[in-house]
Amino acid sequence: MGEAMTPKTVIESIFSENDEFVSSKGKDFFETHIHEQKPLITLVTCSDARVQPSIFSSELINNVFVIRNIGNQIENNVGSVDYGVFHLRTPVLLILGHVHCGAIKTFLEGYEDESMSIRHELDHLCIPVSRVERTGDFEKDWLMAVEENVHWQVRIAVERYGVLIKRNRLAVVGAVYDFANYYGKGYGRILIVNLNGDKNPKRIRKNPLLSNLPLEKVIP
Repeated sequence: MGEAMTPKTVIESIFSENDEFVSSKGKDFFETHIHEQKPLITLVTCSDARVQPSIFSSELINNVFVIRNIGNQIENNVGSVDYGVFHLRTPVLLILGHVHCGAIKTFLEGYEDESMSIRHELDHLCIPVSRVERTGDFEKDWLMAVEENVHWQVRIAVERYGVLIKRNRLAVVGAVYDFANYYGKGYGRILIVNLNGDKNPKRIRKNPLLSNLPLEKVIP
């Protein structure tokens, strides 16, 4: 889908690509999930078009239960998150923030002139973003605010789903998708900043849940 495409050509592209999808799958593929879904991950992420579940899964259908809103916030869609955790019983709740988040930037710059509906969604960022001490370096402050927001969302999740975590039925992973290589780990990496409410990189690296992962998957 190119930048200069018109509504007509975009609609045509949607159905053309759906035709390709249908022709690439057979009846057996669809029969595996006609009657129920069995996702492994409840994903809370940003609506940003640059952030898609395909960055960590090549087969999304019936594997990822996706909740999206600006700023990857739990409280804006808490019923949907509850559905994934309590009803679908996914073993992982992944809260995925990202660098250059437009919602975080708008909050930092001031959003009083936005529409009421956008202001309402951004209001929930008040607690995490207000914790960032301004340094005068906007890019640095912006990245710190992204991390603080992920930490806040994980805190909400741990308070809400703590019993499942204690019973080892759920892991809450807070991560940042770095498509700008700000952390120097490579373009497009997903990096962990929080695990079940623990923000300490040394303890996170020693967590048995990550025993098979390279240490560099955790933000220092």
